[in-house]
Amino acid sequence: MFPGEIHALLGENGAGKSTLVSIAAGRLVADSGEILRGGSQASYRNARDARHAGLVLVPQHDLLIGAASVADNLAFLDPAAPFFESAAARRARVGRLAQAFGLELGDADARADALPVGTRQRIEIAGALAGDPDVLILDEPTAVLSPDETAALFASLRKRADAGAAVVLITHRLAEVFAGADRLTLLARGRSVKTCRVSETTPQEIGGLLLTNTEGEKNFLEGVWGARALDSRADTPGGRSQTHSSEHAAQSAATQPLPSLVLTGFAPDEARAVRAERISLSLLPGEILVLLAIDGNGADTIARAIAGLERFSGRVEVGGVPLPLSGDPLAFRAAGGAFVPADRREEGLVAALSLSENLALPNPPGSVFLDRPAMRAHAEERLRAFGVRYASPAALAGSLSGGNQQKTVLARELAHRPGVLVAVHPTRGLDLASAAAVRSRILDACRSGTAALAVTADPDEAQLFGAPLRVVYRGRLSAALEPTTPPAALGRLMAGLEG
Repeated sequence: MFPGEIHALLGENGAGKSTLVSIAAGRLVADSGEILRGGSQASYRNARDARHAGLVLVPQHDLLIGAASVADNLAFLDPAAPFFESAAARRARVGRLAQAFGLELGDADARADALPVGTRQRIEIAGALAGDPDVLILDEPTAVLSPDETAALFASLRKRADAGAAVVLITHRLAEVFAGADRLTLLARGRSVKTCRVSETTPQEIGGLLLTNTEGEKNFLEGVWGARALDSRADTPGGRSQTHSSEHAAQSAATQPLPSLVLTGFAPDEARAVRAERISLSLLPGEILVLLAIDGNGADTIARAIAGLERFSGRVEVGGVPLPLSGDPLAFRAAGGAFVPADRREEGLVAALSLSENLALPNPPGSVFLDRPAMRAHAEERLRAFGVRYASPAALAGSLSGGNQQKTVLARELAHRPGVLVAVHPTRGLDLASAAAVRSRILDACRSGTAALAVTADPDEAQLFGAPLRVVYRGRLSAALEPTTPPAALGRLMAGLEG
């Protein structure tokens, strides 16, 4: 990595990307080797030492202080912030950084633990950029950013590189690499496979290498096939656009099954602050609807309220069973619901439990005592089916890479063919093949009768589901859109520039 360049670091989930940059930034201790800065050996006892030395890492999972406000967290991240600072000055920093970097940072007084994962990621990025480091490392920074925010971030990174800083970017999005990076390094199983200037290679070559070095190539091809299969959808006599040609969704109006998910006059309680409209919609067995939104506009809150994690008003029915207004995740699951949260570490998994224990959480085998052999067999089957890279079913969930943790959550939630699947950012942090495989698994579940509601901040991802989509802006849903809607049009709707 040289001054004045943006260096992209690529590789499949579990290749060692996050471990490598965590060592460089003083968050982990290396087993061997050395770190050189400017030709001289460098060693950092912790991340604070690295930050003071001008090297800052924006991790894939934010490390904000949940009980502190946005303003306080940004003050903690800004090395130039005075020890004694007024509340007004801290609030002013939030607005200043939001404007400088083109990032929506939310209410300055809001607690970090009450914010969606995308907003927390933006706060981490703004805090890192505020310090003007010589070396800036970003681990999947755009996974939950809007197209406009991604463009603004890359403009800021280019400006820093042109001023002599070095930028390392971990991403699974090849379009970003070839649009904004100068050089790239491809890792596989902890080893460097290829390093070159971006101008010396092509997306096709790098994509081929990524697939060659991942165990998910077969699933990747199946995922592409599954997405294309959706293009065969048709309209029922009632005018409902179908997501695919499953037998569940192709029935005539006369034999149409009861909806799997019904929202009537629905609104999360949290949405009252933005005067969000009330939502009425239904999904039949086998249907999928994609909600596309910049995090913080209410799509994730809608998903959480349906899953019983937030209070709501109106009516929610899952499999014909009305759910309590106060929010009850157990009632949602008892009615046949499954939920993939945006924050896999905090809400999706119990890091201190083993993989077999995490996968058994919804329905542990055994009557009086846990059936450990059955748990292990179930875990091995699910982990293998989803291509999770793991040492043993007894390994702690917290020991997996972020992408493998995401696949583990999905492996658990789809194990029992739920009637309704609500998934927020289901492919966040996944490599090319794994993301396609996850989409394929979700679509396979729909072909078996599951109704799915998927939330994403990525227009490309939304389109790849091949299903009807609706943009959410400040709690309001757009009319249903075709998956072929141009990305530019989707971006304008996400930004509230079109009604």
